[in-house]
Amino acid sequence: MPTPCVSTRSSPISPESRSAASSAAPPGELFPAEVAAQFHKALEQVFSTEQPVNDLEFRGAQTPSPWTWLVSAYPVSTSPDQVRWAGIIIRDVSERTRSEEALRRTEKLAATGRLAASIAHEINNPLEGLTNLLYLLRNFSGLDGPALDYVQLAEHQTRRIADIAQKTLRFYRQSTLPVRARVSELVDSILDLYKTRMNTLNIHLESDLDPETTVFCYEGEIRQVLANLVGNAIDATSGGGRLVVRARRSQSWTNGQPGDQTGGVRITVADTGSGMTPEVRGRIFEAFFTTKEAVGTGLGLWVSQEIIQKHNGLVHVRSRAAGNGHGSGTVFHLFLPDDESLASRPRSAV
Repeated sequence: MPTPCVSTRSSPISPESRSAASSAAPPGELFPAEVAAQFHKALEQVFSTEQPVNDLEFRGAQTPSPWTWLVSAYPVSTSPDQVRWAGIIIRDVSERTRSEEALRRTEKLAATGRLAASIAHEINNPLEGLTNLLYLLRNFSGLDGPALDYVQLAEHQTRRIADIAQKTLRFYRQSTLPVRARVSELVDSILDLYKTRMNTLNIHLESDLDPETTVFCYEGEIRQVLANLVGNAIDATSGGGRLVVRARRSQSWTNGQPGDQTGGVRITVADTGSGMTPEVRGRIFEAFFTTKEAVGTGLGLWVSQEIIQKHNGLVHVRSRAAGNGHGSGTVFHLFLPDDESLASRPRSAV
């Protein structure tokens, strides 16, 4: 709802209005310092032109999250030739502004994903030719000793490039239908994407994945959830530490009913990073809430929770911030039921 606010300033042609205005608080006493000058300028314009000004955008970051106001001012006359008051209408459009910014960032990310997939596809063509040439060089050139070793090393690196290109394409081309997916392959596809960054940040990875465990799911969407969890863990552990990822067959630890035996998969992502305070932990699944103001959209965990709920899954979080001499870190437990009826349900947009 618009918030009405009335402020006053004396009209240059009215001594009476100057007297009346002396009892009113100036903008500097009513508003934050960074916007008081803008209010004053708007009021000057109303009194000087005797015309309204509409939808002036004021921004600030006085609170933990940035805010945006749309301000309109209009003259209030007490006689045909005197503007004595100015009415101010303030609309808080912070949520709308954050939504629009998040949509812009999401579209940029989607465009980046399409570009990456296109590049990965184009890489495959010359890569296939290079692979064939190395095969011919190794088998029919008569090389031996160190030269042959170099050719084999080049073949190994070429296979790595091909593997990265294929994983990039799989990550972008998400399945539109649920399938039975091998959990270890899902997790490994994400860990491979972050491997170089983890090495750079001196993060030690401990991976414990059951190679036989499968789950019926929307494969691309679960990759998205895992990418958010692993990416956040790496961000929190940027000073070095441990990242632990586990996946095992399990049963639902709670479903609102005693003795529930729903079977599925439990995936754990744990780090020894900076951790979270109870206040932050209580808000991590809120849309647009982020502690990474410069680069975060505040949508990653919110979207992840929507995906988990669509799979009838559960997520549990434990975290402890550094302080009082104890360690810090965060643990996410994700449970996905192995339910093939997922294919018969209407698919909701996430």
